[in-house]
Amino acid sequence: MSPPPPGRTPRKLTDMSELKALTHPIRLRLLYALRANKSMTATQLGDLVDESPASVSYHLRKLAEHGFVKEVENGSDKRQRWWSEANEGGFSWSENDFSDSPESLSVAKASKDSWLAHQWSRLRDFDRTSESWGPEWVAAAFSSDDVLRLTAEEMKTMGTEMRAVIDKWRRHGENATSGEREHAMVLMHGFPTTP
Repeated sequence: MSPPPPGRTPRKLTDMSELKALTHPIRLRLLYALRANKSMTATQLGDLVDESPASVSYHLRKLAEHGFVKEVENGSDKRQRWWSEANEGGFSWSENDFSDSPESLSVAKASKDSWLAHQWSRLRDFDRTSESWGPEWVAAAFSSDDVLRLTAEEMKTMGTEMRAVIDKWRRHGENATSGEREHAMVLMHGFPTTP
């Protein structure tokens, strides 16, 4: 039996200008759309995120400047520019990498706030429209929380294990040919708290 394919490796962000590029809500929507659909044109993305192709093209160029998206070949259609996510593993950052100045730390926090606002808005959208998905999808959706007693190292290990489970199911969905499939967003957050 061959070993499972390696998990996706996120690109580590350490430059403040990269984080600034990620604080715009349209850019976040474009990144998620490309992650879900692999490659799209500015026109297709504009239809999906309800923005003009010119606006989408501008934001794609800004994302490309920082290596988040890239132009890709798409068969024989040379009339349109196709875009995809530059790193299939996504990216990550830690506030610790931006603690050298108050400005850097402020940008890191603002970028994280933008991502969290986007993620929770997607969850709220599902809650408002859940009946439109049908009873099977409503029954399949889940939310879970718990309060655990962990060390920092244990929480880091748990995060790695949870990422491996997500990667397993991502590969399964990419390779499966049967069943009615939809894009599914899974949010995972782990953080210390005082109960």
